[in-house]
Amino acid sequence: MISFFVGGQPISQGSMKVMNGRVIHSAGSALAAWRSAIALEAKRAGAKPSINAIGMELIFVFQKPKTVTRSQPSVPPDLDKLIRAALDALTAIAYRDDAQVTEIRAQKCYGDYPGVQITYSEIK
Repeated sequence: MISFFVGGQPISQGSMKVMNGRVIHSAGSALAAWRSAIALEAKRAGAKPSINAIGMELIFVFQKPKTVTRSQPSVPPDLDKLIRAALDALTAIAYRDDAQVTEIRAQKCYGDYPGVQITYSEIK
C-alpha cells in the first residue's frame, strides 16, 4: 500500500477548448502544476509502475469559506473531474495505464489543509 498527501488547491481535469485551431485545456498551467505535484509526492512515497489491478482511495480537501454554512463542498469542482486529474497524474508512476484502476473510493470534504490524500494498493 502507498499513501501520501499532496498539499494545495485541488484542480479538476476540466474541459478542453479550441483556440486558434489548437485544442487547449481550460485549467492550463494550474492543472499541469497540480499533476506534477501529485506525481512528485507519489514518487517520494515509493510508487513504482504496477502491472496489476489497482484499488484507489482519494480524499479531496477544500478549505471552507467563512461565509459558507453547508457542511459538505457540494459545489464545483466536480468529483469525477478531480479523480480524472489525479489518475492521469499517476499514469506511468503508479501504474502503466489508469485502466488498471478497478476500484475507486473518493470524496470531497472541508478541512484545514487543502489538498488530496491518495492511498492505493495492488489487487491480486
